[in-house]
Amino acid sequence: MNIDILGYWGGYPTRGGATAGYLITTDEGRILLDCGSGVMSKLSLISKAEELSGVILSHLHYDHMADIGILQYAMNGALRTGRAAEKIKIYSPAEPINMWEQIQSAQSVNIPIEQEKSLEIAGVQIEFHHVNHTIPCYAVKFTYGDKVFVYSADTEYIESLVDFAKDADIFICEATICEGSTHTVGAGHMDAKEAALIAKKANVGKLVLTHLPSDGDFDLMKREAREVFGKEVYLAMEVGRLKA
Repeated sequence: MNIDILGYWGGYPTRGGATAGYLITTDEGRILLDCGSGVMSKLSLISKAEELSGVILSHLHYDHMADIGILQYAMNGALRTGRAAEKIKIYSPAEPINMWEQIQSAQSVNIPIEQEKSLEIAGVQIEFHHVNHTIPCYAVKFTYGDKVFVYSADTEYIESLVDFAKDADIFICEATICEGSTHTVGAGHMDAKEAALIAKKANVGKLVLTHLPSDGDFDLMKREAREVFGKEVYLAMEVGRLKA
């Protein structure tokens, strides 16, 4: 299971980057996890829209779904020319209702996420866990063979995420709050120390901090997280591809 980090900025992209977007690739297909601003441009370097087995949106904030309309445009061409045989499946929360309505299209089948229901896409078992953000939002667990990758999505610190991420090989966790940063007021988010505490308690193999603030002190964030986690911590901007 390979994980390509397509975007990692929180709120809005900067420095030629993109907001949240991750491509999970197995021998059986590809899954796009979140589709924020700039993600389709990054995805085009690796994959075509019609090669995706499905899309998962952790929640319906623009920095996690702004490029969904662009993906649907790409699927329109793929369906029209026969490169794609079926509409693309997009899994997401069904709230807020105005955002849910925005992502409906003739090129996609939109399916609400339910915490109680797991999925199988591209041979990957996918589970969801409701986290504490400002709107309905889900952490996501991907299990392929004996490898586990967990994505926190956007959340404040919650102890239940420790159990959800338990013994994961890779934990990509948001760390939006940073001392001195004016990027966010902090509601529904964590700092690097809190992300590292979850990682430590969950005994994860590798911790990658994401949803980064554009004006963050990244050396400070790494140092604070490392002191809590007890081993190396990576920033999403430093990582292109992860292998689980």
